[in-house]
Amino acid sequence: MKDIMRKLLCFYMVAVLMVAITGCASHSILDSLSEDSNPSFRKVRWGFSQERVELAEAGNRVYERTENALVYRHKINGVDCLLIYTFKDNQLRTAGYVTVTPVMNAENIIEEAVDKYGMPTTVNNTEMMWKNSDTVIFANVYDSVKKVTQTKYQHTSGGLLRDVLQRNLAKRGEEGVIKYFDGVFAYVDRAFYDQLYEMEFPLSELSFYEKQLMGVIERGKRTIIPGLGTIPQRAIQQ
Repeated sequence: MKDIMRKLLCFYMVAVLMVAITGCASHSILDSLSEDSNPSFRKVRWGFSQERVELAEAGNRVYERTENALVYRHKINGVDCLLIYTFKDNQLRTAGYVTVTPVMNAENIIEEAVDKYGMPTTVNNTEMMWKNSDTVIFANVYDSVKKVTQTKYQHTSGGLLRDVLQRNLAKRGEEGVIKYFDGVFAYVDRAFYDQLYEMEFPLSELSFYEKQLMGVIERGKRTIIPGLGTIPQRAIQQ
């Protein structure tokens, strides 16, 4: 009888211990899931390590990996982009999309941003910004390449239709020119964004990719002319 009671007591203690361990584990898993259920960007939150971001992007092949950045290839609303994550001290602080090359449909990036977040908090020309307590979101599209095409004919002042066409004269300078655009759709940790305002030299804090994501730098404008090649836009303006 004593042996039976001892075995029952041991079984009870083991069962209680297993329930406690399982309960703690379940609680830990639920906390982790709860933490990731409201991500700052895609499936991640600010402060995640590179390893944790890679885990969240499992199945996507890393295009570039540095000490402070992870880069993937991605298509957003039909536009080929670089999907970028940047880190400081192995903590995620900015992320987003930048066009790989100038394209004609880069405005789809802005459409994606507006469809997702509605009217922006602020608008400055083509730049749009959304703010909440956790994240600052930035989107912009700008023309970076003008390609001049050869044409057999040129427009006059309008001829017989001069008066009718007067309102369209401003557009004639674009005849025979195809424009290509670059775009950015970026997310920034709000705490980091606010911290930049307190720095004396904030640009020295930013990496190359972070400057791209925040719209601090853009691809240089250029014009492609048949027979002459590629000419920097500033050379034409001068």
